[in-house]
Amino acid sequence: MCSSDLGAVDVIDTATLARVKSIPTDGGIHNTYVTPDGRFIVAGSIAGKKITVIDGATEKPLWTTSFDLGVRPITFETKPDGSTNRIFLQLSDYNGFVIVDFATHKEVRRVDVPQLPMNQRETEGLQASPSHGIGVTPDNKTLWVLSKMNSRVYEYSLPDLKLIGEARSEEHTSELQSRFGIS
Repeated sequence: MCSSDLGAVDVIDTATLARVKSIPTDGGIHNTYVTPDGRFIVAGSIAGKKITVIDGATEKPLWTTSFDLGVRPITFETKPDGSTNRIFLQLSDYNGFVIVDFATHKEVRRVDVPQLPMNQRETEGLQASPSHGIGVTPDNKTLWVLSKMNSRVYEYSLPDLKLIGEARSEEHTSELQSRFGIS
């Protein structure tokens, strides 16, 4: 087994800043996220090409979903009761996003962002992530998706995921950074 096959999510005591536990995962972890209801930790692995969902109370892995490409940024849509409905995530070398049904743990759809003519695409410096930045607005009404390749942010309505708007990302960088904590 090579080192990229192994990974972990570390649990840190916030008072002492000491690691108190490591939760093993398949593949090194790129990012970890907590679901909006605070019940689950979702860890994405580029090398392992999967997400691992961990129970926040027991700190034990509950389930994984595998993909054909490495997992990058993740965000969540909630149900009216605040529980997690769907996971939206971006993958390496994919200009769009993936939808995972939280209840079934399955990928249900992929959505490509609009395709631009080759002469309008940015292909330098993508670091295997043509789409890298995704977030659901606090009111749970829209999903925003950054395409580095297209230099645009796309707005999709929730729950139906219809494309309702776009903006060139460099024109609205400060607004988007403050809205989603994107740097």
